[in-house]
Amino acid sequence: MNLILISMGVLGVTALVAACLLYVVSLFFKVEEDPRIDLVQAVLPGANCGGCGFAGCRNFAEACVKAGSTDGLACPVGGDPTMDEVKKILVPAAAEEAAPAAESGDKKGFDPAVAAKIKALPTPKAAFPNLIAMAQKA
Repeated sequence: MNLILISMGVLGVTALVAACLLYVVSLFFKVEEDPRIDLVQAVLPGANCGGCGFAGCRNFAEACVKAGSTDGLACPVGGDPTMDEVKKILVPAAAEEAAPAAESGDKKGFDPAVAAKIKALPTPKAAFPNLIAMAQKA
């Protein structure tokens, strides 16, 4: 009986040390990612067809954010409306120029469809609080 308890104790301590070590290593190798990639991916149709020349919608979103514009990039499934929404995310000034002012004059920025997609994202809201605030106004 003593041998079993000692074995369980040694394995438990070993597991605890390994878990702590993995946690510290994960903090050290953490990769920060631009939150706009998730926003662009939420706007894309999600077909992962490869028609744009990338492996999927996530890779296309990464390329758009890295380029900073939609010049030379196109989503054949979503078409021009999708690329307009992507452009609004990448260049906020273009969103204000492209979006017509609401009757009340206080709603500028994203369309309600984009605002709904932003609200539905699984990422923490602290990652992009200004975009969430804009989405809640819409």
